[in-house]
Amino acid sequence: MLKVNGVVQKYKLSKYFEAFTGVIGLTVINLIFFRTDPGFINVSPHPYWLVVILTASRYGFSAGAFSGLLTALMYLGFATLLVPDISLVDFKSLGMWGKPALFFIVGVIIGEMKELSIKEYDVLSEERDAYKDAFNKIKTKFDVLREAKQEIDTRIISQENTLGTLYEAAQGLRTLNQESIFPAVLEILRDFMSVEDCSVYLLEGDEFKLNTAIRHGKSILPDRMPYTEGLMGIAAEDKRAVSIKDVATAHMAPSGIIISAPILADNLKHVVGVLNVEKMPFMKFNSDSVRVAGLVADWCGSSIENATLFKDTKDKLIADEMIDAYTYDYFKRRLREEFIRSRRYELDLSLILLEFPSMENASDEGREEVLMAFSMILKNQIREIDILFLNNKPGSFFLILPTTPPAGARVVVKNILSAFRALSMMAFESDESLVEIKAGVAGYSKEMEDPMEMVTAVEGDVVSVLFAE
Repeated sequence: MLKVNGVVQKYKLSKYFEAFTGVIGLTVINLIFFRTDPGFINVSPHPYWLVVILTASRYGFSAGAFSGLLTALMYLGFATLLVPDISLVDFKSLGMWGKPALFFIVGVIIGEMKELSIKEYDVLSEERDAYKDAFNKIKTKFDVLREAKQEIDTRIISQENTLGTLYEAAQGLRTLNQESIFPAVLEILRDFMSVEDCSVYLLEGDEFKLNTAIRHGKSILPDRMPYTEGLMGIAAEDKRAVSIKDVATAHMAPSGIIISAPILADNLKHVVGVLNVEKMPFMKFNSDSVRVAGLVADWCGSSIENATLFKDTKDKLIADEMIDAYTYDYFKRRLREEFIRSRRYELDLSLILLEFPSMENASDEGREEVLMAFSMILKNQIREIDILFLNNKPGSFFLILPTTPPAGARVVVKNILSAFRALSMMAFESDESLVEIKAGVAGYSKEMEDPMEMVTAVEGDVVSVLFAE
């Protein structure tokens, strides 16, 4: 039985098999329970209609024709057996052939109707499958585009945040001693650029000498390199970051250097060393990585310069230990440095002017009290990278805010004034004139050619005035 079913399924004979099985089943029932009427000749409607109609309406034309022909033959066979001496006239009569012909005709008609329905269904199924395939292709493209969009959005966000985040990280170098600057610089490259091998060479005479390196492989760096050789020589001569893409031949990049950026000091005028990248992921090696390496090298030079300056003139730089304010001369120098950096790397830069108009004539005790309150507020309202300077007139201060647009600087001013007002209402009831504050804000713009233009702009913006209530 299993073999028969296997053959039926293999050759798609189920429609013929079911018709044959139905006729045999009716015949068996007939011979067992209705022996007096072989072939159900006298039964109306005839049971064979069940086989014809069901098979034709289920499988179509071929099944209807087969079932109609099979039932017709079975009917003719039983009808012939009932008449032993049948004559030719009786055999050709309508009574003999009418019902068998009707079985066949009805099976063909119903089968053809079902065949048309099947063909229409197949056409619709093909169209459905075509639409489904088209939908799946569009969905696949949509998923790819959505993933690409997410990646692009991530890249845009990371690119928007990279410079600011890098800048804040690099500002921490200003608090380190000179021996710790270079390892910290290399750590920044490793964290933000996934650099595996990098090094710092310092200029000594007409040679570069290896100072610090991070190595993950077994490669060994030369201790000294000529000033004019390879990428380091190009970077030092052009005073800009270069990559292996900028050179004509591979032998111009000794020791496997792929990026070299000059470390500049004295307002980016003199080369004191180079920052090299020897190994990094291929997918991250692009124009942005060269730019970031140049920016980090620039910060490294500023850090060295500031560390040296801090070490040599620490006592002179701090005008008042109470608020850690730097001198006006250093303010002009530092403003120019931040101004050049903002213009070079298109970074935001803001300048705040804070004035205490009544402090010039205040007593030493009153001035000290105000400055202590001022120091307490500043420590809570500004970042570590923001720098406070004394102005060239008493009771006036400048505050430089790197990577901060004017709108953000005004929020800082608002917070400072609000905090000072709340404190003044409790602490300075005896001398309210001491807590009058004027504040102004100015931001860097591309139209500015000189950093002192920011000073002029912030002095003209001193319009906000706060009085103790």
